[in-house]
Amino acid sequence: MRAQKRRISISLVTVFAVLIAFLSVSFAFSGCAESAYGGGKKDPPEQPDDPPIVAENNDYMNPIYPLHKGEKKPLYTADPYVIRGDDGKFYMYCTQTETYTDDNALVPTFKRGPVFVSDNCVDWTYTADVFANYVPDWGHKDAGVWAPTVVKVGDYYNYYYSYSGGNYDNPEIGIGVARSKTPYGPWTHYGKLFDSGEIGVVNSIDPHVLHDGGKLYMVFGSYGGLITLVELEADGLALKGGLEYQKENKVALAGYETYEMNNYEASIILKRNGKYYLFLSTGTTLSGTESTYHVVVATADSITGPYKDSSGRNMFGPNRGDYVITPSMSGAMGVGHMCLIEDDAGEIWMMYHGYDTQATSNKNWRVLYIDKLLWDENGLPSVEDKHASNHEQKPGPYLDKLEKPESQIGV
Repeated sequence: MRAQKRRISISLVTVFAVLIAFLSVSFAFSGCAESAYGGGKKDPPEQPDDPPIVAENNDYMNPIYPLHKGEKKPLYTADPYVIRGDDGKFYMYCTQTETYTDDNALVPTFKRGPVFVSDNCVDWTYTADVFANYVPDWGHKDAGVWAPTVVKVGDYYNYYYSYSGGNYDNPEIGIGVARSKTPYGPWTHYGKLFDSGEIGVVNSIDPHVLHDGGKLYMVFGSYGGLITLVELEADGLALKGGLEYQKENKVALAGYETYEMNNYEASIILKRNGKYYLFLSTGTTLSGTESTYHVVVATADSITGPYKDSSGRNMFGPNRGDYVITPSMSGAMGVGHMCLIEDDAGEIWMMYHGYDTQATSNKNWRVLYIDKLLWDENGLPSVEDKHASNHEQKPGPYLDKLEKPESQIGV
């Protein structure tokens, strides 16, 4: 009997010891969980965002030259503006230049309003001239067509252009308009929309037209004057309410009335996530590979401003704004006068001109570049390292038709 009690006592001690060990192990594991996730009361760390969608079938290498006989042919391509047509193709417009019009052309031909087309926003060929059947009959006798912009308005593509000649303060400098049912013509010309003297803005060039809130706006201006916003009629062929009304009600967004290279030009407005981004080019423009031209940005909660940089400064003085791209002797100098295009993955690409520092000829030509915009934690855009990529192969815009099976396009 005494031996039986002893065996029972030993058994209870063994069970108790096992129970203590189990509880100790459980406590140890629960302690690890508390250490990792805050006592088990907080969610695990958020998983990283999905990696960006990268094109696998659309590489590019800056600078971008149009094709002639299937090969890249250097071309003076200042002030580029690119849109995507309803046909899915990309169309590029630029300041007047000489270009090869087809593969049979032995020499380039002068075109006031060249139009280039591309399936992938990388490989471009000449397709048309906006001024094939029209020579502007207004403005300075030595005026040229500069810095066009194109926007779809209703069933038409409206083409706006600077017509500039003489000194920067010439009151005849102005902006004209044409339109077409396609991005490449034929074009109906409506002549002058307004000039500097009529609108009261010195150096009225570099138009950019955009829709916002059911209205159509134009932002324009350059060195010596103010970056200015006006409203257009619904068809985009006239100023809303007439010239005098817009002259009295125009809104200054940036700049100052001094002609110097720290002033601003080539304005572009982008609306993104409820915020307005005003892109501006500034710096010396025509000094070849010594040009300091670059792009800055400021933001606002309204299209009319006030636009401020990340330091809280308005844009009515020199050396303001946050850098988007800056010149680099290892890449490209004089980088600016940009436009924006969105790919099928929702990424925004900046197309602009620059001087190729590695060029073996024509180093003083402004030529076409493209780079993707990146967005920092404060929502401010810039290209990678704030410098142009140059002679470096990189993935280009993501386009469904190049990356997806036909059955998945649009899905």
